[in-house]
Amino acid sequence: MIRDEDDHIENSDGVLIENQVPRSNTIGSIQNGDNAPVQKESTASTIKYMFWVFCVCFALAGVQFVYSIQFALGTPLFKQKFKLTPSTISIIQSTAGPISGFIIQPIIGVYSDASTSRFGRRRPFILFGSLFCIVGLLSIAFSPQIGVALGDHADGEFASDHKAGLIIAIAGFWIMNLSVNIMQGPTRSLVSDIIEGDKQHLGNSMAVNTMGFASILANIIGSFFSNNSESYRDLFLIGAGFVALSVVPTLIAAKEVQQEDKGTKPKSPIDVFVKIGKGFSTMPKELAIISVVFFVSWFGFSPFMVSETDYFGTNVFPSDYSKGIQFGFYAQACFSASSFFFSFFLSKFVSIFGEKFIYSFTQLTAGACLILFLVFDHPPVWLAMLLTTVVGVNFCVFNSIPYALMVNVISKSDAGLYMGVLNSSAVVSQTISIFTSGRVEAAKNQDTAWAIAYGGLFALVGGVIAWFLPIKKKQAEKVNSNEKTPLLA
Repeated sequence: MIRDEDDHIENSDGVLIENQVPRSNTIGSIQNGDNAPVQKESTASTIKYMFWVFCVCFALAGVQFVYSIQFALGTPLFKQKFKLTPSTISIIQSTAGPISGFIIQPIIGVYSDASTSRFGRRRPFILFGSLFCIVGLLSIAFSPQIGVALGDHADGEFASDHKAGLIIAIAGFWIMNLSVNIMQGPTRSLVSDIIEGDKQHLGNSMAVNTMGFASILANIIGSFFSNNSESYRDLFLIGAGFVALSVVPTLIAAKEVQQEDKGTKPKSPIDVFVKIGKGFSTMPKELAIISVVFFVSWFGFSPFMVSETDYFGTNVFPSDYSKGIQFGFYAQACFSASSFFFSFFLSKFVSIFGEKFIYSFTQLTAGACLILFLVFDHPPVWLAMLLTTVVGVNFCVFNSIPYALMVNVISKSDAGLYMGVLNSSAVVSQTISIFTSGRVEAAKNQDTAWAIAYGGLFALVGGVIAWFLPIKKKQAEKVNSNEKTPLLA
């Protein structure tokens, strides 16, 4: 190691670290015998640190807001405005989001890992992605009106009457999904980059907190607008504004430092795909296991994700589809609330019961709930909302624990690449799951309950294989203190 005049130490990897205890490590500690003053200071430091982590993660609120309105309104939009069948809609849903995520996230991971921008490795991509995401949202919002301007029949009863608007809407979905994946990967990588290793469960729980907050907000707003004649336009417009606001705290609070050029920048797109291929083929065994479990969890959840509001419209309120969509939003708000509030206790539960038990128990519970959507088929409102709420706890767990475990088995220098690899397992799962569940739905007379229950079977499988998750301790990698010190402190 080399010590310089500013009391920094350069380790064997050439990474500068500061010879001091991270500010966040004093959380909850007593530093001297004056208990009351120090405890007060510690509490203030804890609150300040938590607020900083919240701001770092807040771009994920924009990501989740987009996903919430996409999955809540995607099926009703294409079904009511463009007259497509649910099984046809499942093809759109299983391609635009998942395939764009599979392509974009590893590519962005490679480029951001090697970025030497003076604004940091991740923040330029978050800003760029948010701008194009807004373009996609606006395209979807006005797709019916643009279609009519280009010759569509506003009151047409067949999909062929809405060709232009349908093309605009699908293009908007692709732009939105490509861009939101440009935002999502780097924001997730920020958590592993600048939050200490022993606080990764806290960081990833906070990520789920912000996503849950955004989802609650999106669904409450959606319930108010669901009966408006232009509800789709209004909600996608609100989504565009929310995305613009959500990236501001992250861009300000994530105090990245410029990375030195180590000659690792990809020289061409071919280099990128070579590195991605190498990342998949040489990933640690532990990460491969985490990815498989993550894959199965998303396989079980994805049909429910795209069908829940439509289920309320067709199965819970078969005689009043609009009212069903409204209650679907209420149920999604309950789902998001359970995920949001459970995230505050997840770290504590993990410390008591362990990652494997928490993951397995919530997966098995969610799987049972998803199958019960078919068992009851046309359930009373309270039961459908209760089942939806319980599934939210599992969503919190499987979107937190895999990311925290991943940090223990990879190098921070490749965090962006392997974050893309892990997320790729999710998007491939979504593609296959949504597409195949659509075929099940088509075979069962377009009954969405069958698609949801189909996913429930895989959720049960996820509860079993969760016991193979690799749980091991690893000395946390130290990071540059300029990155880990809260800007807002």
